[in-house]
Amino acid sequence: MSIKSAVAVIGAALVLGACGGTAVRLQSQYNPSAYDYSNFALYHAARDTRVEVHGNPFDMDAAAFARAVTDRMQGANMGRRTNFTTTPGNSVEKNLRVVMAFNAVSGGYDLCDGKTIETKPRKDVLALTAAWCFADRQDSMVDATVSPAQDVGDQRFAEIIQQTVLNLFPTHMDYILIQDHDDERKD
Repeated sequence: MSIKSAVAVIGAALVLGACGGTAVRLQSQYNPSAYDYSNFALYHAARDTRVEVHGNPFDMDAAAFARAVTDRMQGANMGRRTNFTTTPGNSVEKNLRVVMAFNAVSGGYDLCDGKTIETKPRKDVLALTAAWCFADRQDSMVDATVSPAQDVGDQRFAEIIQQTVLNLFPTHMDYILIQDHDDERKD
């Protein structure tokens, strides 16, 4: 196969892949100045991480759905592993939790305040809003959508969860470093 043919095949594959509708769309990501990846590493590495799951876009048992969510969260974060679970053991940090809200009616700014999270079925997309909470303070938030998944075995379901977890715990915050050190730069 010539280089020209290989480039054409790769280009066609990329176009077809983009048309498949499996791409996760990151709607927003919010990491306030309180966010620090080292806190995630300190409090969650090799420990249980409490997960609250709200909403259930599929016609299935709520506990089974929550297990499917946490199963797909495993290993999606950068750095050392944590055990994302809805039933944490003694190793859990009591004040920290991850909230995963499927098809939430309101934005992620409400996820950590302890109030009821309203969800509703959607036919146009599968939406996931996730937050990392320290007590009632939101330290990180991600809003993402993907074309509707058929069930928990659908690749789109796995991809939206894994991409959301990856973005919920970024390992570096370049924009903060640049902002904090602009005045120190010399041309």
